[in-house]
Amino acid sequence: MEARSAAVLAVLVALLLPAAATPALAHAGGLTSATNQARVLGLDPPVPGLSVRAVEFGARLRLDNGTARPVVVEPLPGSALSGLPTVAPGERAWWSDPRVTAAAAGPRPPGDRLAWSVPLRVGDAAVTVRGEQYWPAPPAAALWWAAALAALAVPALAGVLGAARRWGPAVLAAATATVGLAHLLHVVGSALVPEDRPFALMVLSAAGYALLGWPLAAAGAWLTLRGRPAGPLLCCAAGGLFAIVIAPVDAFTLVDAVVPFAWGAAFDRVLVALTLGGGFGVAAAGVAVLRRGLPAPAG
Repeated sequence: MEARSAAVLAVLVALLLPAAATPALAHAGGLTSATNQARVLGLDPPVPGLSVRAVEFGARLRLDNGTARPVVVEPLPGSALSGLPTVAPGERAWWSDPRVTAAAAGPRPPGDRLAWSVPLRVGDAAVTVRGEQYWPAPPAAALWWAAALAALAVPALAGVLGAARRWGPAVLAAATATVGLAHLLHVVGSALVPEDRPFALMVLSAAGYALLGWPLAAAGAWLTLRGRPAGPLLCCAAGGLFAIVIAPVDAFTLVDAVVPFAWGAAFDRVLVALTLGGGFGVAAAGVAVLRRGLPAPAG
């Protein structure tokens, strides 16, 4: 009967995966890790009450108009580009500027800095935002890939060695819960970065298939601890899902210098390594436990 229940659960997972959610974005709001970051150096000439700064790890510019005049962000010369804001007195605006985007897309320059400027019109006066694109030193990519490999190896080895022992399923349950929690923290930290967008919507935009993966991981860990054969099956499904979702969209977090994450790039790399490597490790451990069968509960 348990085997039949497990088979039914496997079929349900396979059917629900395509319909459960859309694929996750790398980070909330469409932000991605990058090799460089924009920063504003100042206004030329300075205007009392007017502030422009780079936000969201350089992805957009934010203008706060504390003057009594409207502020217009000028388009590229000869361009009829729309989408650049006009900011009324007392208002603020966010935008992705094409001049900054062009600087970010270029190769790493000598000195790791590339100047850019954005022209404004404040009332009838011309003002220029002076800024630069900055290339920080990249992280030690080999270290972070080694961390992902360790996150794979630990649950996989524990699952194989402990598959027929009482502690094996407990390790599988703990590893599955860890992977699910790591991805949840990754999504929450990413969702806190966009400044003018609802937090709940940003969580949904960064979650994608994890809306199914999180409950799968929780249910798999719980059922495994209770000695139910369906538990390791759900752990396998959750581990594989997290690894497949994260691998194509978040692997660059381990090698890029700029990571749009509220609690620091290093912490996000830890979470991505746990989710990516740990997801594969959990899937391998779950297969090992399923092949051996869960040990009989203590009587």
